[in-house]
Amino acid sequence: MNKIWLKNYPKNIPHEIPPITKDIIDLFFEACETFKNQTAYISFDKELSYLQLKNLSFQLASYLQDKGLKKGDKIAIQLPNILQYPVSLWASIISGLTVVNINPIYTQRETLHILKDSKVKAIILLSSCAKNLEKVIEETQIKTILVTEPGDLLSFPKKQIVNFVFKHIQKKSKPYNLPNSILFPKALSFKSKHPFQIQKKQMDDILFIQYTGGTTGTPKGACLSQKNILSNLKQCELWLSSSLKKGKEYVLAPLPLYHIFAFLVNGVLLFLYGSKNILISDPRQIPKLISIMKKYPITIGTGVNTLFKALVLHPKFQNINTSTWKFFVSGGMALESNTQKIWKKITNTYIVEGYGLTEASPVVCCNDLENPRDNSIGFPLPSTTIRIVNPNGLELPIGKDGELEVKGPQVMTGYYNKEEENKIVFTEDGWLKTGDIACIDEKGFLYIKDRKKNMINISGLKVYPNEIEGVLAAHSKIKDAAVIGIKDNHSSESIKAYIIKKDESLDYREVITYCKKNLAPYKIPKKINFVKDIPRSTVGKPLHRLLKKD
Repeated sequence: MNKIWLKNYPKNIPHEIPPITKDIIDLFFEACETFKNQTAYISFDKELSYLQLKNLSFQLASYLQDKGLKKGDKIAIQLPNILQYPVSLWASIISGLTVVNINPIYTQRETLHILKDSKVKAIILLSSCAKNLEKVIEETQIKTILVTEPGDLLSFPKKQIVNFVFKHIQKKSKPYNLPNSILFPKALSFKSKHPFQIQKKQMDDILFIQYTGGTTGTPKGACLSQKNILSNLKQCELWLSSSLKKGKEYVLAPLPLYHIFAFLVNGVLLFLYGSKNILISDPRQIPKLISIMKKYPITIGTGVNTLFKALVLHPKFQNINTSTWKFFVSGGMALESNTQKIWKKITNTYIVEGYGLTEASPVVCCNDLENPRDNSIGFPLPSTTIRIVNPNGLELPIGKDGELEVKGPQVMTGYYNKEEENKIVFTEDGWLKTGDIACIDEKGFLYIKDRKKNMINISGLKVYPNEIEGVLAAHSKIKDAAVIGIKDNHSSESIKAYIIKKDESLDYREVITYCKKNLAPYKIPKKINFVKDIPRSTVGKPLHRLLKKD
């Protein structure tokens, strides 16, 4: 394909990234010194400066090191968008630990798989997750547990109010019994007998293990090295830098930082750029989100199509002063052209669509910031190569649909302890198979035509049928099950389950109750069809394409 996109590349962006000379800890210290008196994060109106973040991170890192955690040990962070997340993140990094992000709404089963598979030795989690941990702690290698309430880093009386509402009004915290756990504020005030020592990693060392369904749906940990992360940071910085001013941006961060897209862009890149990141703990509360958007002079933000669609359809959104806005970046799922059109009309700004996957740290492509092409994911980032291939792995000509494959310094080193999976996802000559169907036009613009086979997209969150089918099949009254994604006006897609009963007493309510105990809320089927037969291939796989014709 000869990188035909370079002929139309934005003039201010180089084709290749420069050599990486600073590690992530160097960049952290540099940002904390340069912007020390400026705000790094805002949560529940509480502003945390770069200097405060650095100090808190050192205090927490000192505790972690005193507990015997060593460079390379895995630490899980199971937190929403609250101030404790960036503190935990940077404390882990400067301690030389490998971070494993976990969604706080994951069930006991989902959480246990990640903790066991990655061999996590420590965890920092929200109190609402503690009961699930209590039930599985004996099956893990975890020795260090830090539990936090959402308001723990807020000032009085906001701290008391937020924690009271969380516990007693929303009733999200349940009593738990974790004898070896410590409360987050107490860990911060811990006085170690030993001086803290910064632990730097080599470029090929793993910084993060980010769990994803990959191409088969079985949760696997994508190993992202320091080189992977720093390369993607530089690639994104080069793409965005002409539109950003260091230390001047107000960034809306509604996507959870445990999600790889928000993690890299809001959690690391824009932080290092001296931006003020406004953390939104629950973006589903649209009226509250709009009030926050009115309060701060936002310049840029991140989101997914579902969120942008909910905003433009809300009557109060039209009353926001958007004069400071530059652009919003959309990731995680396809951006609907009608959403873009309405957004542009109301705000006079663009939503810039990008494309990536966890296995690529995650950003692969991004649209032109000043003149984005409709329905396109734009061009590959600097130092990134793509190709479109047929089922036999042969490169296809311009305009033909095929599987998108990627090469670049941001591509993961492989899945954690999954050699057979690595052989599946990488070609013999090192291309990452995305599983996405795409095509490229004569100007080099890339278009995603279809999702990974059978993957269901719930507001940008990946759901794989075989995981849910496995959970359903484990029910004593279910003989067989298959699930598909169906169109949903609220979240792009929702889940429909086809179930063959083993016991005729089984009903809809019993299935949903069972799913609630074993699946995150967004993975629970919205529709259930009880059937006599499920079409399967000769090797026994559900024929999802036939179910979709139902």
